Amino acid sequence: MDYEEIQRRRAEITRHPIYSIPAEKMGPFREKLATQCPKSRALFEEAKTMLPGGAQHMLVNKDPFPITVKTALGSKIDDIDGNRYLDYFMMAGPIILGHNYPPLIEKVTKVIKEEGIGTGWTSEWELKVVGLIKKHMPSVELFRYFQSGTEADMAAARVARVFTGKKKILKIGGTYHGWADQFVYDMHIPFTGKFESAGIPDGCYDDLLCTPPNDLDAMEGAFRKAQGEGGVAAVFIEPLGGESGAMPMDPAFPKGIRELCDRYEALFIFDEVVTAFRMGMGGAQAFYNVKPDLTVFGKILTHGFPSSGGVGGRKDIMECFVSGLQPGKGHAFVGGTMGANPISTSAGYWTIKYMEDLRAPEKAADMADKLTAGLNDIFEKSKFPFFAYNYMSIVHFETAAPIAVDIREKDGIPSALNRKAAVDRFATALLSEGIITKYGNRAFTCMAHTDEDIQFTLNAFQKLMEFME
Repeated sequence: MDYEEIQRRRAEITRHPIYSIPAEKMGPFREKLATQCPKSRALFEEAKTMLPGGAQHMLVNKDPFPITVKTALGSKIDDIDGNRYLDYFMMAGPIILGHNYPPLIEKVTKVIKEEGIGTGWTSEWELKVVGLIKKHMPSVELFRYFQSGTEADMAAARVARVFTGKKKILKIGGTYHGWADQFVYDMHIPFTGKFESAGIPDGCYDDLLCTPPNDLDAMEGAFRKAQGEGGVAAVFIEPLGGESGAMPMDPAFPKGIRELCDRYEALFIFDEVVTAFRMGMGGAQAFYNVKPDLTVFGKILTHGFPSSGGVGGRKDIMECFVSGLQPGKGHAFVGGTMGANPISTSAGYWTIKYMEDLRAPEKAADMADKLTAGLNDIFEKSKFPFFAYNYMSIVHFETAAPIAVDIREKDGIPSALNRKAAVDRFATALLSEGIITKYGNRAFTCMAHTDEDIQFTLNAFQKLMEFME
């Protein structure tokens, strides 16, 4: 499904009333989970006395309570009550080989036993990982390790300012680049501005610019205005658009940004925390055939092993990360004792090697194609304007389209919130059927998903369509 058709159908959903499982009919789904998951329910009550809100991770479904995971293998997750779930959350994206892929676990365990968890000195794994990254992403000439995508985004912004001598960072409305102060602005839905910026001084946004998705004219206007205010150092994008393509990006947009960055001497930064390797071994930059100046990596680099992140790109820019002060050169100070530890770097090497050798991104995408086709077949036979689309192994299924709402319009904010509540209820209903998704409108497939998994999913969707009103 192309960009124009996706946008047309998203708009069509927002023109209709909200079709959903009504709130008053959610009782049986919640009761089923409560009956099947008494240990998870009890642990949630205990967790509320120890963790804010009763859960550490902000993306878990807490309606009626989060399940507590016991084991994960392949495409499945088992909870502490012995229930099995088909997982499409995949740790929010980095799992492409499948949970706890045995050969990967064996390789990393061997490193832990023989080399330990880290010394703060160099290991050969650092170089091995970068060699593979450079093989598949020619834009990466040098690479610097960090411990998360958030850290990597912070570092990319800093080095862009050092290299260009300019002040402003420009992001696209509705995109996410970690939770550092300067980036917690206009996230998730365009035009939300400082909606989630409690605790962040207004001054943190003095050098942040934000323009609407797919609007090159607005972006060029921001470039021009910034010329007298310190200039634009870099433009950050999520290359599929906000929320991994839930706000789709016009394929011409990245190419247009590349031209603007070249014209105004700014750096173009691809945040590939989700898309690297999942969109193919060359990432989203190969998908669009656009060469960024810097690429940000996150948890996908190590298949979910902790302390995972990095920035890679042009040699002349990356040399600003060199430790210590160098006469005549700008220096971007960064740190991190656990960065590039042998656990993370060996995991990264073997992750990329297995994905390459096994064609894991292509196999995961094949499952996503089948899931998308099956969902659209179900939706087309229903009376609802629902639809599904995918970018390789990232599947979106739109039933209420909350982030397609323009919150600037009259009743826009209440509409977006009500549509989000409808999607949340659908996520709970799917969970009661043994299916874990992200937000109730997104699925990440992996190499371990099977045709049987896809059919199980389609059967659940078909069943839940009967509850929609």
